[in-house]
Amino acid sequence: MQKKDYASAIDFYTKALEIVPLNPIYLSNRAAAYSGALKHEEAQQDAEMAVAADPKYSKAWSRLGLARFALGDAKGSMEAYKQGMEAEGGGSDVMRRGYETAKKRYEEEAGDVGAPDASTRSAPSAGAGGMPDLSSLASMFGGGGGGGGMPDLSQMMNNPMVRQMAQQVMQNPDMLNSMMNDPRVAQMAERFGGGRGDGQGGGVPDLSSLMNDPSIADM
Repeated sequence: MQKKDYASAIDFYTKALEIVPLNPIYLSNRAAAYSGALKHEEAQQDAEMAVAADPKYSKAWSRLGLARFALGDAKGSMEAYKQGMEAEGGGSDVMRRGYETAKKRYEEEAGDVGAPDASTRSAPSAGAGGMPDLSSLASMFGGGGGGGGMPDLSQMMNNPMVRQMAQQVMQNPDMLNSMMNDPRVAQMAERFGGGRGDGQGGGVPDLSSLMNDPSIADM
């Protein structure tokens, strides 16, 4: 990063994430490397995953604010910087400057009455800061961490298919809402004693075995 060799930095952070999936520091740092390489979409995705993993990690909020600003989402950038200031318990000069810059851009764009709101997100599937609430998917299979239920998010991310699903949800928050309303998902949850069934028994389903079911693979 100090040498501005962003491609190598991205490669090394990617390898680190293969060892420790969903680590917020590695995700946030890779987001910074993507921003340096002007790959702002990728930077936004990594920063969103980082704040979903640790909402108190203020640096990740700052990098999300930068990525959204670069992508033209001034309102979303403001929201990210505001969340970062709250995580810091006041707000550093860097965070405040980022917020003020995004606010100024948003106020300038607000003069165009017909301008679309680039930060609009689906309310039912959103968590803090507009992130999709991945815990709602876990709750269908028995709820959060603890005995007899779904493992916590960091454990889930050890499964490559879960990581891929999470990345797709981050790119398209509406996808989670569609999945939650799909009767096939409800039936699958009931099969494993999940939140929409009788709530009895049921451990964590083997996702690789599930994918051998043609109907589930197709879904």
